[in-house]
Amino acid sequence: MKLVAVLMIRFVIDWISPTASEEQVFNLINAYRVKNGKPALTYSDSLSRVAKTHAVDLYEHFNYNDKSCNLHSWSKSAKWTGGCIQESSPKEDWKIMWSKPLEIAGINKPGFEISSMYDPKDTESNPDEVVNGWIQSPGHRNCILEMGWNRKFKQMGVGVYKGVTTVWFTE
Repeated sequence: MKLVAVLMIRFVIDWISPTASEEQVFNLINAYRVKNGKPALTYSDSLSRVAKTHAVDLYEHFNYNDKSCNLHSWSKSAKWTGGCIQESSPKEDWKIMWSKPLEIAGINKPGFEISSMYDPKDTESNPDEVVNGWIQSPGHRNCILEMGWNRKFKQMGVGVYKGVTTVWFTE
């Protein structure tokens, strides 16, 4: 019984406190923002809960080889609005992503995220590789730096689960 209690406490602590990988992703993104004239963002426990939930959901339900949905998608198997998002999806479908901070953490602001998944997804995420990959991708870089966005991010949350990394931003 003691072992179960210890494991439960450790699980809760992992969901409350950032892991070393999550801290590294957070610091690398903020360093890149500052280097490019943007302010550093504050860490949000609530937004990190959204990011961690998304990372687990992607790990459990996303098929890396099925290109019909992208990493902004959410499963329909939990207590949130799920659905498949594609690059060509109409704008109203993207609300599936934008609404997650409110649905999961009670944050009454739209959320924007970037995600990465290794193939195979059981491979542990490498924060340097993940962030460098995002910096090399114009769409991800533009999100990190708010380039071409009518948004001014103030907070960031990070979730890493095995080979999946998600970062959520909000105003």
